[in-house]
Amino acid sequence: MKRNMAVVTSADHVSYQQSDIPELAPNQVLIKTSYASVCGSDLHLYHDVHPYVKAPCTIGHELAGRVVETGTQVNELKTGDLVAPEPVLVCGDCEYCLGGHYHMCRNISFQYRKGQAGFTDYFVVDERWAHKVPESVGDKAAALLEPLSVAVHGAKKAGSLLGKTVVIYGAGAIGTLTALVCRLEGASKIWLVDRNDNKLKISARLTNAESINNMNCSPPTVIAEATGGIGCDAAIECTGHEACAAEALECVRKMGTVVQMGISSGNFTNYPYSKILQKEIRLQGSQGYCFDFQTSLALLDTGNVDLSSFITHDFSWEDIEKAFELAANPQTDSMKIVLKYS
Repeated sequence: MKRNMAVVTSADHVSYQQSDIPELAPNQVLIKTSYASVCGSDLHLYHDVHPYVKAPCTIGHELAGRVVETGTQVNELKTGDLVAPEPVLVCGDCEYCLGGHYHMCRNISFQYRKGQAGFTDYFVVDERWAHKVPESVGDKAAALLEPLSVAVHGAKKAGSLLGKTVVIYGAGAIGTLTALVCRLEGASKIWLVDRNDNKLKISARLTNAESINNMNCSPPTVIAEATGGIGCDAAIECTGHEACAAEALECVRKMGTVVQMGISSGNFTNYPYSKILQKEIRLQGSQGYCFDFQTSLALLDTGNVDLSSFITHDFSWEDIEKAFELAANPQTDSMKIVLKYS
């Protein structure tokens, strides 16, 4: 049996290649993809500027679909179940995995880095990583469980947010989902910073955050004026751009927290680290997720998160090039773009 998997053959060129579907291991399930969504890190791959993976490479990791086949030792899932796979690959044996921090695994990797695209009609995964999604969520929205889990993980790294003020750099899907999670965690005021007015308008509608276009004004100045010169309690950087990461240090108060979520395509060369010392800033990285899919599913159960509202465009799977051209446009009016497979 064959499947189609998306491959970045060179910078800004993505197409499908056919390959055999591997035989299932006893603990694995075969998912027939319903929808897959475009992620910001996919754009790093698409432009061939990803810091860890170079073309040619498979692409995609946000998807959901239906179980169509199960291995002989699969116990919980059954044919027809709606699932969203966690695309992580870990050893399970190192001190980090055994300590419950599998996202820090010594041999951490992801399916797309090892030859299995998320933009595919069939996806194979161990049962433990296939998360069952309530039917009420729907196949299309379920494809966004992975980015919601990234947002949940990042918001956790900011610590207790009850009554706190937060600035988030990047009004894309991850930044906007993170703002929503911060709101649910009790943040009293949230600013979203971006240079794309289209995304800022969508983000404001979805999160009730205050928008700052950093092409028109200085975010540190705006936040200083709003906080009596103190600064915000936490800054979460979701763009990976050095200028934004540096500015986050300006926005946060003394002894505040900066969470770095955005992936940079290169090393920072002019990062004002002295600000971390002078203000005793707590600088916290955020890598992927670790038991955060379960938290995301619990959030969906509350009814306070509507993932479908983040989807602004959908394409047929054959139109993957059009989807990436839209996502790569700096002034795109998209928030989340999905491709339909079945």
